[in-house]
Amino acid sequence: MKVTTFTFMGAPSTGKSTLCEALASKFSTLYMPEYGKIYWQKYQKDRRLTMEQLEEIAEGHHQLEDEMTQQAKKYLFVDTNAITTYMFAIDYFGEASPRLTELARQAESRYDYYFLCDTDIPYVASWERSGEQHRKWFQEVTIEDLKQRKINYTVVSGDLKTRVSFISSFISELKGSLL
Repeated sequence: MKVTTFTFMGAPSTGKSTLCEALASKFSTLYMPEYGKIYWQKYQKDRRLTMEQLEEIAEGHHQLEDEMTQQAKKYLFVDTNAITTYMFAIDYFGEASPRLTELARQAESRYDYYFLCDTDIPYVASWERSGEQHRKWFQEVTIEDLKQRKINYTVVSGDLKTRVSFISSFISELKGSLL
């Protein structure tokens, strides 16, 4: 059975992880956690990673996502992707390596639907985040990057209940259009 993949983009603290987990629960399937965050928490040095480590994140994300797609039931909700990792390279180094650029290019067509989580929810500070002002900047450059890549995306706004309801309606409409 074909698994429909939904990827969620957006700056840190825009609710991607919480939304993916809630949707997976609602639809009795899996969600792909933010692999970069898991990796970063384990390997970062002074809150930074090397370009090679960012490449490892993008490659590891693709690999784990492929495995989870085989296990998912009907839908897979994906928390970020290699484009986000590419954006972190731009943030950290002002550029991305050729390998990371290629992995981000591959991510352009890996998903059935792209969603951008809005910054309309309160910012939650944590030791791994760079602040609310940085969140605004990261959101702006993410939107610009999606536009440059000509990726169609839908903005998801509101509290968690509103976001889950919106995506649920989106999925219902998809099912209806496939009948």
